[in-house]
Parts: sequence; structure tokens; C-alpha cells
Amino acid sequence: MKKIVIFLCLFAGSFLFANEAHDLATELHYLESYKQGVQTAKKEHKLMMLVVVEDGCHWCKKFKRTTLSDEGIKQELQGVVKVLVDRYANMPQKYESRFFPMVYFIDPKTQNILVKSYGYKTKALFRQEIQKATKKLNSLE
Repeated sequence: MKKIVIFLCLFAGSFLFANEAHDLATELHYLESYKQGVQTAKKEHKLMMLVVVEDGCHWCKKFKRTTLSDEGIKQELQGVVKVLVDRYANMPQKYESRFFPMVYFIDPKTQNILVKSYGYKTKALFRQEIQKATKKLNSLE
């Protein structure tokens, strides 16, 4: 009986995690699948941004509310394929983290990380990271 209760708690917990990430992705109009993000970025020859969040994370919500929702940041990200997933999403192990939010700017051809950023970032700091990742990707082409 104890095992059943633990299983149900874990199952319900993973469902709740996915819902919060889903809500954030929906509000921001981001993709919700790492695999789909890579395919789209390859097809469109664009930089990919992977945002990994955790359920109940105050800093994740603040990052979405104050930085990712900013019109200037949205413009900076126009040429970027944006993906937002929960930390338990199906993605390569190299994107696992203990800090949230976690943002990876990824070269879609190689799936190598160009820039890695963790924690809440102000608009100014995040803008610099977007520009750094864009420059790195352009220098590879």
C-alpha cells in the first residue's frame, strides 16, 4: 500500500510540474518540446533557446513576468526558436540542472551549448546573453 501511495504522489507531482511549465510556455507562445525545438531550429537555420523551469519556482515566474514578457526582449528573440520545458521533460542529460530558471542557447546543428545562464536575469543582462549567443552562432557559420 505504501508503494502505491508513493507512486501516486510521484505521478501526480510530475503532472503538476508539466502543467506549470505548460502554462508559462502557452503564455509566452514558446514550443514545449526539446525535440520539436531542435527540428524547427535546424529547418529554419535559427538559434534555439531552451528555458528549463521548475514547478513553484518564484524566480522562474519572475523571469517570465519581468524579462521574457518584455517587448524589447521579445524583439531580441524574434530570430530565435524558443522552447520552455519543465525540468522533468524528455531532453538530453546535458541540460539537467539544479538551478532554475536555466536557459541554454543552443546551436541546432550540433546541439552544443553556446551560452548557459541560470537564475533570474534582468532585461539588460539577458539581452547581453542573447547577443552573445547570436554572435557565437554567427561565428560558427
